[in-house]
Amino acid sequence: MDSENKLLNLVQTVLEELKVLRQEFKAQNVTLAAAKNEIWELKISHKSFEKIMLQISGSVENIQDKVGSQASTITTPALHEVVETLEVKMKSYAEATKSAHISFCQEQEIEKANQFACMKNVRISDLPESEKEEVKSVVTKFLTETLDVPIPNLAQAYRIGNKGTQPRAIIVKFVDQAQRDMALANKAILKERRILLDPNLTPLQVEARRKKLAKVKEAQDAGLVAYLRDSQAIITKRRRQSST
Repeated sequence: MDSENKLLNLVQTVLEELKVLRQEFKAQNVTLAAAKNEIWELKISHKSFEKIMLQISGSVENIQDKVGSQASTITTPALHEVVETLEVKMKSYAEATKSAHISFCQEQEIEKANQFACMKNVRISDLPESEKEEVKSVVTKFLTETLDVPIPNLAQAYRIGNKGTQPRAIIVKFVDQAQRDMALANKAILKERRILLDPNLTPLQVEARRKKLAKVKEAQDAGLVAYLRDSQAIITKRRRQSST
């Protein structure tokens, strides 16, 4: 009877510990999902992610210690079966955590590389398209004559998408980021021409920019100087000058 009571107490203890462990894994998965949605902000660094892993690993080790210390006093086949099942589950949890960590790090590095590759790029939409055009020459002329960018130095300029009734967008890569920033600073000139000039952003940056736009609008409504720079919201403490 004493052996059965010990076994029941052990099983209850292990179940309680597993419940806590599952909650920790659930919290980790939520955090990881949020990080994947906004990797560009790098809210979770490698160190903080590894800290989560260490906390979970510590929980697993605590369970193993408790099982091991109590298992030494009980030698029933039922107990060994419970212990073996729990060890398999804990090993599975540890492997899943390691896999998630590797996947997160890889996605983070890919996103950083993509953002770096786009730092000197702009996207031009609705610039008229001709049948036999040399895109780089067209863009150079557009930047010089319309956006006042002197002697643009372009690494690449090409249209994307399939030909249709509307002009295809153009991706432009500058050699000098200062010229790219100058073009973006002068884009207000394009309002009357119905041509759009925007930073060339990754999909994650586009989503982040959409969310930050609401914050910028709120700050502007409050009379502050606020604007978007790429996918970042720049909000200053300066008050906007009245137009009247």
